[in-house]
Amino acid sequence: MPNAQRYLLGLAAVLGYLYIVLLLFKPYPLSWLLKPLPMLLFAWLVWHRPGGAPGRWLALGFVGAAAGDFFLDYGDRDGLFMQALLAFLVTQVAFFVAFVQLGRGRPLRWRWGLPLMLYAVVVLVGVLPGAAGMRLPVAVYFSCLLAMTLAAARVEERPGPLYGGAVLFLIADSLIGVNRFIAPFPFATSLIVSLYFSGQLLIAAGLLSHSASPATRSVGEPATG
Repeated sequence: MPNAQRYLLGLAAVLGYLYIVLLLFKPYPLSWLLKPLPMLLFAWLVWHRPGGAPGRWLALGFVGAAAGDFFLDYGDRDGLFMQALLAFLVTQVAFFVAFVQLGRGRPLRWRWGLPLMLYAVVVLVGVLPGAAGMRLPVAVYFSCLLAMTLAAARVEERPGPLYGGAVLFLIADSLIGVNRFIAPFPFATSLIVSLYFSGQLLIAAGLLSHSASPATRSVGEPATG
């Protein structure tokens, strides 16, 4: 990974974990600006990654995540929840497409995927009864989240940063559902944001270090030497 990419990735990590530390001092001015900044840096980094379409799809996903972060923070995690859900749905779909392209030609690793499917079923069974009028959006969103994570399981030869990041993303968003629709739990925001940001950081770092191959390039894209 070039030094410039390492620097920007490190800057994004510092900003993200700074936001997590500053959760202790909320509310404070411009928190809604600090939270999306790492996602925008991730978007810029993966957009400029050699290898084509997967990076552009992940960039779109990170822009969606930045919008979702803004809606959650600016809306105080309640007032703009539906807007945040839609923004993160864009993230799930874009990440899914990117991971499908990166994992093209590789089988699904069922030993990695089956535990995630069982986890998703357990969470949905617990969350949906309390979701009331939001049951359909929550079910659709969580299905896309699971599909994205299963697609990530095909990318690497063994569990690595892309898969680990997707799993942390799945767990973080499932805990939002638990905290909102089942029962609030202590330090929920700090735990959820920590898992979520760490997952996004792993996904960005994993893509930047992922070696492009003919199987992961978009159709018709020339190889780069």
